[in-house]
Amino acid sequence: MNGGDGDDDDDELFAAWVEASGLEEAPPTRARARLLDAVDGSGRFALMLEAIHRLTDLAGDALAALLRRLDEPGGWIEGAPGVHYFHFSPGPAAAAPEAGIVRLRPGATFPRHRHIGDEVSLILDGVLIDDAGRRHGPGSVIPSAAGSEHAYTAGTGRDLVIVSMHGGIAFSDPASFQLRR
Repeated sequence: MNGGDGDDDDDELFAAWVEASGLEEAPPTRARARLLDAVDGSGRFALMLEAIHRLTDLAGDALAALLRRLDEPGGWIEGAPGVHYFHFSPGPAAAAPEAGIVRLRPGATFPRHRHIGDEVSLILDGVLIDDAGRRHGPGSVIPSAAGSEHAYTAGTGRDLVIVSMHGGIAFSDPASFQLRR
């Protein structure tokens, strides 16, 4: 989910691709669907499937179902303005007891928090800007040790989407993140 409004964004994206490709006419509908899935559907994570599998211990249908959930608006819980989350159950060999996907709209900030246990996060989409101003893009793996504390902000452009495997967090200001549907 990239923060767009759906079909209008898809049509604009597809039209730009057709124009840039130099084709005389648009490809067949099936080709259009494959292209859009590769750019904005769950297929956009194909190059990261192995990394997601290693982190979550999910494979096959379970991994595909998790990635499809990213584009289902009803499954997300709002925690702070522009910050959404959903929990999922990792596979039995996953190292962390808690697992979730975090999505931040461009410019949104995930509130300051302390890690109770270790955390490993994998950026699937967008740009994460850490407390030091460093930018981390898709494919970046960010470890956070138990006891460490930080906040982070989504860059501009696309939504920031992160797979987070952790041992629990405590918010510096508990009112800054309240899970609500």
